[in-house]
This record gives sequence, structure tokens and C-alpha cells, in this order.
Amino acid sequence: MRFTKIQMQDELSLFLNLLGEQLATLYGVDAPSWATKYSVETSPIWQTVTEMYDYGVDGLPVQAKPGSADSVIGRHTEIERFLHALNTLPMKLYLDGQGNTPPRLAILAAQCAAARLVLDGADRRTDYATDEFGPGSGDFGYLTLAEVALLADMDERSVRNAANPKLPNPLMTEPVGRRSLVRPEEARRWLASRKGFVPTNAFNEGNEDSLPSYDLELPLAFVEDVRREAKELDIPFEINLKNRILGVYERIIASGDEK
Repeated sequence: MRFTKIQMQDELSLFLNLLGEQLATLYGVDAPSWATKYSVETSPIWQTVTEMYDYGVDGLPVQAKPGSADSVIGRHTEIERFLHALNTLPMKLYLDGQGNTPPRLAILAAQCAAARLVLDGADRRTDYATDEFGPGSGDFGYLTLAEVALLADMDERSVRNAANPKLPNPLMTEPVGRRSLVRPEEARRWLASRKGFVPTNAFNEGNEDSLPSYDLELPLAFVEDVRREAKELDIPFEINLKNRILGVYERIIASGDEK
């Protein structure tokens, strides 16, 4: 599954240029200025898909612009749904008839970003299993086996085999409707030992690789409170947890300075 950002962008550029020409034909006009290579590569969709790659594939959080409410969850939803719609059979037939094909790598990047959001403690906004199972019902907080495979950089069959309960340390799944799904915490446990998995990086101002890590036992009530607040703020659970811990530390330091 692994592919480079340049490969994805090249494919997306070709697709969007051809799509612009197709839309111009529908309107009966000459190809508009926004169908040019320059316009495509400076467009919001180009920027958003690039951010989806950074976050979904490379695990780099997208930092919102100062003073805005933008986030991976909020402002990427429209593009994510657009890419999902391109991957449906009717749209594929239309595009193919015009010599165009859906941007497969951009769609994979969006799927990776959606999977990582759930892995990081947020609810999904687009259900990529809709065509097969129908709209999700209460299962937006789970990961599919296909999504775990994307994050692990493995094929789905191998992940399904790893979920065999007869194995010594299997990937644990839960039956939800007609699907076998994976809780985010279980996915994080299992993915941690996968060679192809790229963990999500936290925002930092220094080199966190040189810092020690700690396995903390946190009270359940505190974890649920942090999770609720993270959803309200539209940020990943881990980032909100870090903010809460750092906030307590800063208050302690400030209290010491006052004394």
C-alpha cells in the first residue's frame, strides 16, 4: 500500500485536469482557468488531500490556522466525501467513458486519514463500508479490518488471519451488526508491534525522540472526561490528554513561582 506523496499528487493532478475538461464539456464552454495545472496545484482540494497524506500515511497532525476552527475532522469532511463518491460504480462508469479514472492514491490517503482519526480517539465522518453494509449505526467509533490493514501497511487478508482467536495473541474484534470491528485501543495495542505502522506524532516544539516515555494507569473517569472534551474540541484524544497534563504542570509551576 505504501506510496509516496509525489506519486499521489501526480495522479491527482492528472485526474483533476481531466475532470475540469469533462465539466467544461457538460457546461458547453471552453476549459476554465481552474482546470489548469497551476490552478489545480494551488487549490483547496490539493492542499487538503496533501494534508490527508501527511496525517493518514505519515502520522503528522495537521495544525489549524490561527484563529480558525479548522481541523482534520472539520474541514476535510467535504473532500473526504467527494473522494468517496468518486469511488462508486456510477461515477467510475462516467469517468471511464471520458478516459478518466478515480485518483486511487488520493482515495487511499483519505481512507488512511479517516482510519487514523478513529485510532486517535475521534468519530469518523465518512463510512467507507457504506456500499457493502449500508450506513453505520453506532459503529463510527470502531475501525474496520481493512482500515487496520491500511494503518499496518498490510493486506487485509493477513489482518483477518491475525484476528483468528485461536492464535496466542490475536487482534481482538467485536461483532457490530454484520461487521467484525476493532476498538481503537485494541488497534493501537496490536499496531504497536507491526513493522509497517507509523504512530501519530504529537505537536511539539522540540525533539520528542529524546524524551522518556511512561506507561501510566489513568482513572477511567479521567479518561472519559478527556475523551469527551477532545470530541467537543474536534482534536485527537492523545493531543487533548497531553494538553491536560501539561496544563496541570504549568499551574503547579505558576503556583510555585507565586510562593
